[in-house]
Amino acid sequence: MQKTAFCSGDLAPSFTKTLLVMKLTIALLIVGLLNANAKSFSQTVTFSGRNVPLKKIFSAIEKSTGYTVFANKNLLQDIKPVSVSVKDMPLKDFLAAVLKDQPIDFAIENKTIFIKEKNTLPAADLPPPPVTITGTVLNADGQPLQGATILVKGTNTTAVTDEKGEFTLHANDNQTLSISFIGYQSQEIALNGRTHINVVLQKALAELNQVVVTALGIKRQTKALTYNVQEVDGGEVNNVKDANFINGLTGKVAGVTINNASAGIGGSVRVVMRGAKSLTGNNNALYVVDGIPLPNLTSSQAGDIFSGAGATGDGISNINPDDIASISVLTGPAAAALYGNQAANGVVIVTTKKGLAGKTAINVTNNTNFFSPFVLPQFQNTYGSDQSDFASWGDKLKTPSSYNPRDFFNTGYNATEAINVSTGTDKNQTYLSAARVDAAGIIPNNTLSRNNFSVRNTSSTLDGKLNLDLGASYINVTEQNMLSQGQYFNPLVPIYLFPRGDDIGKYKIYERYNATRNFKTQYWPYGDEGFEMQNPYWIINRDFLINHKDRYVINAAAKYNVNSWINVTGRVKLDDNTTIGEKKYYASTAGLFASDAGAYYRSTAITKQLYADVLVNINKALTRTITLNANIGSSYLDTKYNLDSYGGNLLSVPNLFSFTNVNQTLATVTQDGYHDQSQAVFGAVNLSWRNMVFLDLTGRNDWSSALVNTTAGSIFYPSIGGSAILSDLLKLHSDVLSFAKIRGSYSEVGNPPQRFITIETYPIQGGFPVTTSYMPAEGLQPERTKSTEAGLNLKFLRNHLSLDVTAYK
Repeated sequence: MQKTAFCSGDLAPSFTKTLLVMKLTIALLIVGLLNANAKSFSQTVTFSGRNVPLKKIFSAIEKSTGYTVFANKNLLQDIKPVSVSVKDMPLKDFLAAVLKDQPIDFAIENKTIFIKEKNTLPAADLPPPPVTITGTVLNADGQPLQGATILVKGTNTTAVTDEKGEFTLHANDNQTLSISFIGYQSQEIALNGRTHINVVLQKALAELNQVVVTALGIKRQTKALTYNVQEVDGGEVNNVKDANFINGLTGKVAGVTINNASAGIGGSVRVVMRGAKSLTGNNNALYVVDGIPLPNLTSSQAGDIFSGAGATGDGISNINPDDIASISVLTGPAAAALYGNQAANGVVIVTTKKGLAGKTAINVTNNTNFFSPFVLPQFQNTYGSDQSDFASWGDKLKTPSSYNPRDFFNTGYNATEAINVSTGTDKNQTYLSAARVDAAGIIPNNTLSRNNFSVRNTSSTLDGKLNLDLGASYINVTEQNMLSQGQYFNPLVPIYLFPRGDDIGKYKIYERYNATRNFKTQYWPYGDEGFEMQNPYWIINRDFLINHKDRYVINAAAKYNVNSWINVTGRVKLDDNTTIGEKKYYASTAGLFASDAGAYYRSTAITKQLYADVLVNINKALTRTITLNANIGSSYLDTKYNLDSYGGNLLSVPNLFSFTNVNQTLATVTQDGYHDQSQAVFGAVNLSWRNMVFLDLTGRNDWSSALVNTTAGSIFYPSIGGSAILSDLLKLHSDVLSFAKIRGSYSEVGNPPQRFITIETYPIQGGFPVTTSYMPAEGLQPERTKSTEAGLNLKFLRNHLSLDVTAYK
């Protein structure tokens, strides 16, 4: 493979051509499919003739309808000619008329007409006509099971239960129904004349065949895994909705530390698995949606005690939680080795919903929750402050102060209204959703509004050989006064330190008329007290930090089943995010931040990520006891980031927030960006013996643009793992011990060096290049994380009690 690395600028010409050819090929394929599907035939027949042989009539049917007539020659030997004259007669009516007085009959299946011998049994011997069968499927706790499958044995007739666990189908009242649901024991029930049944399904003794989504969207049986994967149902993060659904995982995944940012409602979440691994890099987990990694849209964290105001939520916080079907958490490096350096810190895999086959469902939900400060620092209200002194180190008050910082906080809320529509047939399913979030934090004027729109269509064609998955979503977010750590623009500093001998009520009127300036200015006689402190009510009402986000995501996937044991999957996804950040500081804001007229800053950050991969999947029994599962593929990731920023103190007109009113001689201009790219090849092999002993081997090689000019060139990530089902091997099954598995693995993942430090760069200051204090780090090697882990999975008391133990280094 050609090794290519980029740090900025245009793509390599060779790869650009390759990408262009891929795009043209996909476009031509889609056009061809559309043309193929566009061709249609009439479903009616126009024919006229006297004493016409049936063979000639069948030939006319094939020409006009596109159907194929299949008939045994022996059946047509003694058939008499037919005289018929019709115009635009439906096909079924035409066949019935032609064969009315003949000893043969017909049946239509898909687009084939089968000619068969006419049934001459008396009416009494014919099977009874089907009747309507209804029923309800519940679990042992009496809760309805939505999505349970009901099959009429010996037929292709099926039904799926709705949200109430109810179903309806047509069958003969002497047939048998088979009822199944993932994780539950299947049941067969003979109708015996009944037209309504109630079914209670019991949980499976051991959910050995449970399937989870692992790296690259590959589905694997839980018992075949040689590493630790924890799955959370989408409903778990929707029970109590949060503006960032990742907060809903807190306490539900072992070995994972989830820290909510102090930025307020909708803020970023830090997910660290098994501790920090990188000294200088990002220790946050990788987020993957439907098998495709998301770009890192997290704003840089404050690195000092001063800054932090104007923070923003990360990319994963934009997702509508109602669209989530399930979440898989890959906590160990072995589980995530196929994602390369991006997965050095583990992976959170989100699988979104698809349309349902055979039914139409509309769900409308409203979820509103409220929250308030849980724990505040302890404050003293016994001692006041000396005159003109801010600190409360004065004499003991005659009457203890009633001041309570908790009164400054609001009751926060998060209100979500959502609607989704799911519909489809066996060959085509569609899912549409829309959601609106309106939320406010506990800090006054910290607000969030978000709109989500998404559509997804999955279809099957070419007799099930080709499966297509197309999706698109749009997200619009507005954040106001997101606060993080730091003293600047932090209302909690003056609120917590406020002198106990004074009355905070006087300062709630945060601005007063200034006769000298002829407009209202900030009222705060205490000054900044060395902290750049301001009136806390001025900060939340006159210093605005606003972020506007627009995000478009388009994805497409195609899966072609070459035969029963091999398929090829190709995916592509474009993620385009634009964030406009504004800072508006009103006149009389602290002089460090604004002039007497105020200050205005505006920045535009654009992140575009293009991801594409192709994957060959093999699942084949090599012998009667050995089965092979293998995945071989290649991926391409291209990320561009551009930041343009301009702003400064206002010049003459107070509180006119416009570039035309910015003091251009002292304005701050920023133009920054990067262009990262990586190409990779990867493979995974899983061998199983008697479905009881498993061996996993994975390998991935990355060519990253961050490695340009280094001696490393690329990064290789290997992993090996093994597991054994002890309960099957040693026949340990009992009512006490239902399932036992031992597993172990070794893996290596890593991080490329920080971008730009391997090439010569000269920053521009004041229009002139300046020198740097270091030489390019050409000998720098990638950061590596080596991990060894061993685990034991046990299930007791008919799967009612589970124990999952993992030791890792």
